[in-house]
Amino acid sequence: MVAAKAVSLLDLREFLGANMKKSKKLLMMSAMAVAASALSATSVSAEVLIFNASNYTAGANKHGLWTNNTNVGADRFYAFQPGTIFTVDTDTGTGSLVGTAINGSNNVANIDLRLGGFLETTLGSAFTYKKEGGLAYDPVTDTQDVDFFTTASGTISIDGYSYMLRSNPFAGGHAFQYGIGANAKNSAFGGSSWLLVEGENGERPRHWDVNFNLAAVPEPATWAFMIFGFGAVGGALRRKKNRQTVSFA
Repeated sequence: MVAAKAVSLLDLREFLGANMKKSKKLLMMSAMAVAASALSATSVSAEVLIFNASNYTAGANKHGLWTNNTNVGADRFYAFQPGTIFTVDTDTGTGSLVGTAINGSNNVANIDLRLGGFLETTLGSAFTYKKEGGLAYDPVTDTQDVDFFTTASGTISIDGYSYMLRSNPFAGGHAFQYGIGANAKNSAFGGSSWLLVEGENGERPRHWDVNFNLAAVPEPATWAFMIFGFGAVGGALRRKKNRQTVSFA
Protein backbone atom coordinates (compact mmCIF):
# COMPACT_ATOMS: atom_id res chain seq x y z
CA MET A 1 0.00 0.00 0.00
CA VAL A 2 2.81 2.41 0.89
CA ALA A 3 4.69 1.72 -2.34
CA ALA A 4 1.53 2.13 -4.43
CA LYS A 5 0.77 5.48 -2.70
CA ALA A 6 4.28 6.79 -3.35
CA VAL A 7 4.02 5.96 -7.04
CA SER A 8 0.68 7.75 -7.41
CA LEU A 9 1.97 10.89 -5.68
CA LEU A 10 5.01 10.96 -7.92
CA ASP A 11 2.82 10.60 -11.00
CA LEU A 12 0.54 13.37 -9.76
CA ARG A 13 3.49 15.70 -9.10
CA GLU A 14 4.88 15.13 -12.59
CA PHE A 15 1.43 15.64 -14.12
CA LEU A 16 0.87 18.92 -12.28
CA GLY A 17 4.38 20.16 -13.04
CA ALA A 18 4.06 19.44 -16.74
CA ASN A 19 0.67 21.12 -17.00
CA MET A 20 1.80 24.18 -15.02
CA LYS A 21 4.74 24.63 -17.39
CA LYS A 22 2.42 24.22 -20.38
CA SER A 23 -0.04 26.77 -18.96
CA LYS A 24 2.73 29.30 -18.33
CA LYS A 25 4.08 28.80 -21.83
CA LEU A 26 0.63 29.30 -23.34
CA LEU A 27 0.07 32.42 -21.20
CA MET A 28 3.43 33.86 -22.27
CA MET A 29 2.72 33.17 -25.95
CA SER A 30 -0.74 34.73 -25.69
CA ALA A 31 0.59 37.84 -23.97
CA MET A 32 3.35 38.26 -26.57
CA ALA A 33 0.76 37.91 -29.33
CA VAL A 34 -1.39 40.64 -27.76
CA ALA A 35 1.56 43.04 -27.55
CA ALA A 36 2.66 42.27 -31.10
CA SER A 37 -0.85 42.81 -32.41
CA ALA A 38 -1.00 46.21 -30.73
CA LEU A 39 2.31 47.29 -32.24
CA SER A 40 1.26 46.29 -35.74
CA ALA A 41 -2.17 47.91 -35.44
CA THR A 42 -0.76 51.45 -35.61
CA SER A 43 0.53 51.00 -39.14
CA VAL A 44 -1.83 48.40 -40.58
CA SER A 45 -5.35 48.99 -39.29
CA ALA A 46 -5.46 52.74 -38.70
CA GLU A 47 -7.69 54.62 -41.15
CA VAL A 48 -6.64 58.06 -39.88
CA LEU A 49 -2.90 58.53 -39.38
CA ILE A 50 -1.99 60.87 -36.52
CA PHE A 51 1.46 62.43 -36.09
CA ASN A 52 3.18 64.80 -33.70
CA ALA A 53 4.61 67.67 -35.75
CA SER A 54 7.86 69.21 -34.52
CA ASN A 55 10.50 71.68 -35.74
CA TYR A 56 13.08 70.73 -38.25
CA THR A 57 16.42 70.44 -36.46
CA ALA A 58 18.97 72.13 -38.73
CA GLY A 59 20.34 75.65 -38.46
CA ALA A 60 20.23 78.32 -35.76
CA ASN A 61 16.52 79.15 -35.97
CA LYS A 62 14.78 75.84 -35.43
CA HIS A 63 11.22 76.37 -36.54
CA GLY A 64 8.08 74.89 -38.02
CA LEU A 65 6.60 78.11 -39.40
CA TRP A 66 8.30 80.97 -41.25
CA THR A 67 6.28 84.16 -41.73
CA ASN A 68 8.46 86.05 -44.22
CA ASN A 69 7.92 89.83 -43.92
CA THR A 70 5.35 89.81 -41.10
CA ASN A 71 8.20 90.34 -38.63
CA VAL A 72 11.92 90.99 -39.01
CA GLY A 73 15.00 88.88 -38.43
CA ALA A 74 14.71 85.88 -36.14
CA ASP A 75 11.15 86.84 -35.15
CA ARG A 76 9.96 85.46 -38.47
CA PHE A 77 10.75 81.96 -37.19
CA TYR A 78 8.07 80.27 -35.07
CA ALA A 79 8.80 77.07 -33.14
CA PHE A 80 6.08 74.40 -33.10
CA GLN A 81 4.85 73.68 -29.60
CA PRO A 82 4.01 70.25 -28.12
CA GLY A 83 0.53 69.19 -29.16
CA THR A 84 0.85 70.37 -32.76
CA ILE A 85 -0.77 67.55 -34.74
CA PHE A 86 -0.68 66.52 -38.39
CA THR A 87 -3.32 64.06 -39.61
CA VAL A 88 -3.85 62.13 -42.83
CA ASP A 89 -7.08 60.37 -43.79
CA THR A 90 -6.37 58.39 -46.95
CA ASP A 91 -9.99 57.19 -47.16
CA THR A 92 -11.39 60.71 -47.59
CA GLY A 93 -8.25 62.23 -49.12
CA THR A 94 -8.04 64.89 -46.42
CA GLY A 95 -5.61 66.02 -43.76
CA SER A 96 -4.92 68.78 -41.27
CA LEU A 97 -2.17 70.68 -39.47
CA VAL A 98 -3.40 72.11 -36.17
CA GLY A 99 -1.42 73.56 -33.28
CA THR A 100 0.59 76.52 -32.00
CA ALA A 101 3.99 78.03 -32.69
CA ILE A 102 5.92 80.74 -30.80
CA ASN A 103 8.73 83.05 -31.94
CA GLY A 104 11.59 84.57 -29.94
CA SER A 105 9.45 87.56 -28.87
CA ASN A 106 6.74 85.21 -27.57
CA ASN A 107 4.30 86.04 -30.36
CA VAL A 108 1.89 83.11 -30.60
CA ALA A 109 0.72 81.71 -33.94
CA ASN A 110 -2.36 79.47 -33.93
CA ILE A 111 -2.31 77.19 -36.96
CA ASP A 112 -5.48 75.63 -38.36
CA LEU A 113 -4.93 74.27 -41.86
CA ARG A 114 -7.26 71.86 -43.66
CA LEU A 115 -5.87 69.85 -46.55
CA GLY A 116 -7.55 68.00 -49.41
CA GLY A 117 -6.99 66.41 -52.79
CA PHE A 118 -4.68 63.72 -51.41
CA LEU A 119 -2.43 62.29 -54.11
CA GLU A 120 -0.51 59.13 -53.32
CA THR A 121 2.48 58.90 -55.62
CA THR A 122 4.03 55.77 -57.03
CA LEU A 123 7.59 54.98 -58.06
CA GLY A 124 8.73 57.38 -60.75
CA SER A 125 5.62 59.56 -60.80
CA ALA A 126 6.54 63.18 -61.50
CA PHE A 127 4.76 65.79 -59.39
CA THR A 128 6.26 69.12 -58.49
CA TYR A 129 6.89 69.85 -54.83
CA LYS A 130 8.98 72.31 -52.89
CA LYS A 131 12.60 71.53 -52.24
CA GLU A 132 14.88 73.99 -50.52
CA GLY A 133 15.68 76.75 -53.00
CA GLY A 134 12.44 76.19 -54.89
CA LEU A 135 13.66 73.26 -56.96
CA ALA A 136 11.09 70.77 -58.24
CA TYR A 137 10.82 67.11 -57.33
CA ASP A 138 13.01 64.84 -59.42
CA PRO A 139 11.63 61.27 -59.51
CA VAL A 140 15.02 59.90 -60.53
CA THR A 141 17.21 61.36 -57.77
CA ASP A 142 14.73 62.17 -54.99
CA THR A 143 12.96 59.90 -52.51
CA GLN A 144 9.99 58.04 -53.94
CA ASP A 145 7.96 57.92 -50.73
CA VAL A 146 6.38 61.38 -50.81
CA ASP A 147 2.64 62.05 -51.08
CA PHE A 148 0.81 65.31 -51.68
CA PHE A 149 -2.23 67.39 -50.82
CA THR A 150 -3.27 69.52 -53.76
CA THR A 151 -5.77 71.82 -51.96
CA ALA A 152 -5.62 73.70 -48.68
CA SER A 153 -7.67 76.18 -46.65
CA GLY A 154 -7.63 77.66 -43.19
CA THR A 155 -5.98 80.34 -41.11
CA ILE A 156 -2.83 81.18 -39.20
CA SER A 157 -3.61 83.68 -36.45
CA ILE A 158 -0.79 85.60 -34.77
CA ASP A 159 -1.73 87.18 -31.44
CA GLY A 160 -5.38 87.24 -32.51
CA TYR A 161 -4.89 88.64 -36.02
CA SER A 162 -5.89 86.16 -38.73
CA TYR A 163 -4.07 85.46 -41.96
CA MET A 164 -6.05 83.33 -44.38
CA LEU A 165 -4.82 80.97 -47.06
CA ARG A 166 -5.75 82.22 -50.50
CA SER A 167 -8.08 80.23 -52.74
CA ASN A 168 -4.95 79.23 -54.65
CA PRO A 169 -2.81 78.70 -51.55
CA PHE A 170 0.45 77.25 -52.83
CA ALA A 171 3.26 79.60 -53.81
CA GLY A 172 5.26 78.73 -56.90
CA GLY A 173 2.79 76.08 -58.07
CA HIS A 174 3.99 73.58 -55.48
CA ALA A 175 1.73 71.29 -53.45
CA PHE A 176 1.70 70.40 -49.75
CA GLN A 177 4.01 67.41 -49.38
CA TYR A 178 4.41 64.81 -46.67
CA GLY A 179 6.38 61.58 -46.31
CA ILE A 180 9.94 60.32 -46.10
CA GLY A 181 12.22 63.16 -47.21
CA ALA A 182 9.33 65.65 -47.50
CA ASN A 183 10.74 68.11 -44.96
CA ALA A 184 12.44 70.46 -47.41
CA LYS A 185 14.92 71.66 -44.76
CA ASN A 186 16.46 68.37 -43.68
CA SER A 187 14.91 65.65 -45.92
CA ALA A 188 13.52 63.89 -42.84
CA PHE A 189 10.16 62.16 -42.49
CA GLY A 190 7.86 65.15 -42.27
CA GLY A 191 6.17 67.75 -44.39
CA SER A 192 6.57 71.17 -45.96
CA SER A 193 4.85 73.68 -48.18
CA TRP A 194 5.06 77.23 -49.44
CA LEU A 195 1.84 79.03 -48.57
CA LEU A 196 0.21 82.24 -49.84
CA VAL A 197 -1.63 84.10 -47.08
CA GLU A 198 -3.42 87.43 -46.90
CA GLY A 199 -4.49 89.46 -43.88
CA GLU A 200 -8.07 89.93 -42.79
CA ASN A 201 -7.82 93.63 -43.75
CA GLY A 202 -6.89 92.82 -47.35
CA GLU A 203 -3.11 93.18 -47.21
CA ARG A 204 -1.16 91.98 -50.19
CA PRO A 205 -0.50 88.21 -50.27
CA ARG A 206 2.53 87.06 -48.35
CA HIS A 207 4.66 84.02 -48.93
CA TRP A 208 5.06 81.91 -45.78
CA ASP A 209 6.15 78.32 -45.33
CA VAL A 210 5.95 75.35 -42.98
CA ASN A 211 8.65 72.72 -42.48
CA PHE A 212 8.30 70.01 -39.86
CA ASN A 213 9.34 66.55 -38.75
CA LEU A 214 6.74 63.90 -37.94
CA ALA A 215 6.47 61.11 -35.37
CA ALA A 216 3.53 58.69 -35.31
CA VAL A 217 1.07 58.80 -32.40
CA PRO A 218 -0.58 55.44 -31.52
CA GLU A 219 -4.34 55.59 -31.04
CA PRO A 220 -5.55 55.52 -27.39
CA ALA A 221 -7.10 52.09 -27.88
CA THR A 222 -3.81 50.82 -29.24
CA TRP A 223 -1.92 52.17 -26.22
CA ALA A 224 -4.34 50.39 -23.89
CA PHE A 225 -3.96 47.18 -25.89
CA MET A 226 -0.16 47.45 -25.75
CA ILE A 227 -0.17 48.15 -22.00
CA PHE A 228 -2.41 45.13 -21.43
CA GLY A 229 -0.17 42.94 -23.57
CA PHE A 230 3.09 44.00 -21.95
CA GLY A 231 1.46 43.79 -18.53
CA ALA A 232 0.45 40.21 -19.24
CA VAL A 233 4.02 39.41 -20.30
CA GLY A 234 5.35 40.94 -17.08
CA GLY A 235 2.83 39.06 -14.99
CA ALA A 236 3.74 35.78 -16.63
CA LEU A 237 7.44 36.41 -16.00
CA ARG A 238 6.81 37.29 -12.35
CA ARG A 239 4.74 34.14 -11.84
CA LYS A 240 7.50 32.10 -13.44
CA LYS A 241 10.12 33.69 -11.18
CA ASN A 242 8.10 33.32 -8.00
CA ARG A 243 6.62 29.89 -8.64
CA GLN A 244 6.45 27.62 -5.60
CA THR A 245 7.09 23.88 -5.59
CA VAL A 246 4.06 21.83 -4.59
CA SER A 247 4.90 19.52 -1.70
CA PHE A 248 3.03 16.46 -0.58
CA ALA A 249 2.91 15.00 2.91
